Amino acid sequence: MYRSGDAYKSKHRRRAKAVGARGSFDKWDVSIRLAKQRGRCHYCGERLDTHGPNKFQADHWIPLSRGGTNYAVNIVCACPGCNLAKGDKLPWEFRPARWDPGARRDD
Repeated sequence: MYRSGDAYKSKHRRRAKAVGARGSFDKWDVSIRLAKQRGRCHYCGERLDTHGPNKFQADHWIPLSRGGTNYAVNIVCACPGCNLAKGDKLPWEFRPARWDPGARRDD
């Protein structure tokens, strides 16, 4: 049986295995992603909590249920509200305005 002290890796690995998604990531991948996002939610841009009940969540940018992988390149950090609201939507279905021409989606 797989055992790890890394909650991200074990939780998401089970979910990925259930849908047949390939790949894995760990807490180091999440911390790198959080730094690239400058500590802000990928979707709404609000400052992310790193501790407590509203701690940020690792989200699959392309949901596992929609064919996304469990590799680190498919992980973004999101606030609990955005992650819950996004559910299994694709990013352009969740926040279509970010995909309009000229939108600053990568900031």
